[in-house]
Amino acid sequence: MIPLNFVTQVLLCLLAVVLVLSLLITGIRGVRTFRQSRRRRIAAPVRGLLLELLCTQEHEQSELLDRITRIDKRTWAALEPTVAAMLGKVSGKSREALVLLYERRGSPAHAVADLRSRNAARRGRAAQVLGLLHHRPAVPSLCRLLDDPDREVRSAAARALGRIGDPAAVPHLLGSLHGARTVAPMAVTAALASFGPAARSGVAAGLRDPAPLVRAVAIDVLGVTGSIAHTPEIVRALREDHDTEVRVRAARALGRLGMPDGLEPLLAAVRPGQPVALRIVAAGALGSLGAATATPPLREMLDDADPHVAGTAARALLRLGPAGQAALREAADERLGARATAQARAALAEAAVGGLRHDVVVEVTL
Repeated sequence: MIPLNFVTQVLLCLLAVVLVLSLLITGIRGVRTFRQSRRRRIAAPVRGLLLELLCTQEHEQSELLDRITRIDKRTWAALEPTVAAMLGKVSGKSREALVLLYERRGSPAHAVADLRSRNAARRGRAAQVLGLLHHRPAVPSLCRLLDDPDREVRSAAARALGRIGDPAAVPHLLGSLHGARTVAPMAVTAALASFGPAARSGVAAGLRDPAPLVRAVAIDVLGVTGSIAHTPEIVRALREDHDTEVRVRAARALGRLGMPDGLEPLLAAVRPGQPVALRIVAAGALGSLGAATATPPLREMLDDADPHVAGTAARALLRLGPAGQAALREAADERLGARATAQARAALAEAAVGGLRHDVVVEVTL
């Protein structure tokens, strides 16, 4: 039996640890609040100049730029986070004025130097600034930062490269998906999706990468960006790739691209014996294509043993227009089996409720 004194000592130790942690968290929050208040107080006298710069006509901006450029380092350090936040929100002449302000302060060069800082927060902040500035000379340094020991810094570098949009960064972003230090797939996808058409051939090269994740992300990006020229390569991935997830992404991409070339491989992908996840996504993609010839196989899927497959087929039929809706009404009249009847009735009821809600919204709006 454990002595009572020992239990009491353990509880007191735990209480002391909780108390110390609470005091530490409170102290950190207090320091952070103090620093933010101090920064706002220092920047207050020139914040008005910054707002005036954004609202002033182009030919009147020179004097304001000179005045803000001449502020001391301490005041600029306090004002710069506000400038960076505005840089991500404005466009046109206002954005050009802020970029010019950064250049006059020498901030791009300082940010590039900070990419080599020992402080992870400073490296991440520098990557963010360089991305907001669309500073193309920093691309090689940002690509190296994709292998940074800090995960948040790697993500910041990926976002910055996405904003800059230099096609030379595409292989590095795809390469960051595997290895000892990786970047989150969502961050890489978002970055690559923001690149222009000039980068699509580099993204398509990822379809030949030995890593399934790289192939999957490349397909996602090509689908999201409407790269119809690469439809044959995506069709090949759907038919031949050995990884199920890659085939699922290919089916989804073909639905997004909406090209007739995707019809036959998608019809093959919904057949019984294919992986369930692939059949579900392929059925949804057939609905997106809107081809009436997909009606018979989707109608057969209404009686599928997997309710997710059957439900997706029912919703896809709704999107096929009169032919698909006629197939649903036929199934709802108990002509194709009990499971098909339930799925058809559910889809038709959902469509009716959706239409009713739309009518209500239109009436209220009018």
